[in-house]
Amino acid sequence: MSHDGCHEVAWKGKAFPYLMHHPNFHSTENYGSMREAAGASAGHSQAHGHGYGRQPLPSEQTGSDVHSRAGTGTWNGPAPRGAQGAASQAGAGADAGPVKEPDSVRLANGVRLPLIGLGTAAIKDPEIIKSALQVGYRHFDCAWFYGNEEIVGRGLAEFISAGGRDELFVVSKVWNTHHRPEAVRRSVEESLSKLGCGHLDLLLMHWPEAWTPESSFSQPVTDTGVTISETWAAMEALVDEGKVRALGVSNFSIKQVEELLSSCRIRPVVNQVELHPLNAQRKLVGVLFRMGLQCVAYSPLGGQSMIKPNELLNNELVARVAKEAGKTPAQVLLKWNIQRGVPVVTKTSNPDRLAQNLEGMYDWKLSYEQKAALDSLDCGTRFIDFDWKCWADPEEGGVAKPSKVMGL
Repeated sequence: MSHDGCHEVAWKGKAFPYLMHHPNFHSTENYGSMREAAGASAGHSQAHGHGYGRQPLPSEQTGSDVHSRAGTGTWNGPAPRGAQGAASQAGAGADAGPVKEPDSVRLANGVRLPLIGLGTAAIKDPEIIKSALQVGYRHFDCAWFYGNEEIVGRGLAEFISAGGRDELFVVSKVWNTHHRPEAVRRSVEESLSKLGCGHLDLLLMHWPEAWTPESSFSQPVTDTGVTISETWAAMEALVDEGKVRALGVSNFSIKQVEELLSSCRIRPVVNQVELHPLNAQRKLVGVLFRMGLQCVAYSPLGGQSMIKPNELLNNELVARVAKEAGKTPAQVLLKWNIQRGVPVVTKTSNPDRLAQNLEGMYDWKLSYEQKAALDSLDCGTRFIDFDWKCWADPEEGGVAKPSKVMGL
């Protein structure tokens, strides 16, 4: 993987014009190229990045950053740090005017996933689900562990009975105490019964940690009697039976995904992870996309202060960008992910915020400068973190940075 833009390199400007630190970088087709923004018309903006005449991805539309540059999950604009002079080449008005952004991405199985979904954790009233449906939500993120799938099912029931099931994208997850094959089946059948949706559009392995059945969240005990491969095989059997349409994972590192891909029969299509400007995880997003996995962002607003205080939603820089864009801080944070082609799962029980988080979100874009400002916040801060979880080195897996290989 090429240099990540965090530090200038010793050979800056000496050679390799296709690399980002060369003075002529922005005249070439590569990461950060502003060729189209600087001179191309709106009808000729398909050739982003290293495509060299390739056919556009299904999720690409004219003028959008979504999955440009072969879907790296990074901005069609500035690197996280460095290349500070690039913005001036684009011009302040490069992103001005009305736009129509894509509202979904296409998964590896050909199914389209709405870019904005509703997280159902802590929802206690089916009326919230009904309100979400009325506003236009079709992507619902559920989990056995949330303990409220019956409530979600009651909220979905009328819509489904009216023939709307095919419009929905319903997700559930296998909890840590259910990794043994018989428990996988039992938990999914329980979820299907409570949700009343007939099948799951996507089933995720909630965490790559297996716990014994008697474990609690505060006192987990590792289950050494089951492997990730065995759990996955049990999930694959549910696809064979038509109870589940696609499989994915959650909270997996690049290396853990690589290990799963080496043994699975049905490939995962999603990795749901914590993604926001304080925890951008660019290598994870980009490398997995090239492996055929779409990252989906949970806690895109930085969490709800249930575990850690939310230092993002009220961040001064976020507030400034929101004021410039004429949007709320929440809208800006959601846009930061969906504009780079990463679907978000946002949680709220407030009817006004339900609408704010969805309506009109595809009719505008963050400017190049606004994206660069939000990028600068990246520091690896997580809001969903527990004593029992040991996070992998973010550089582990994929292709190592030259600086890491050389021990710099």
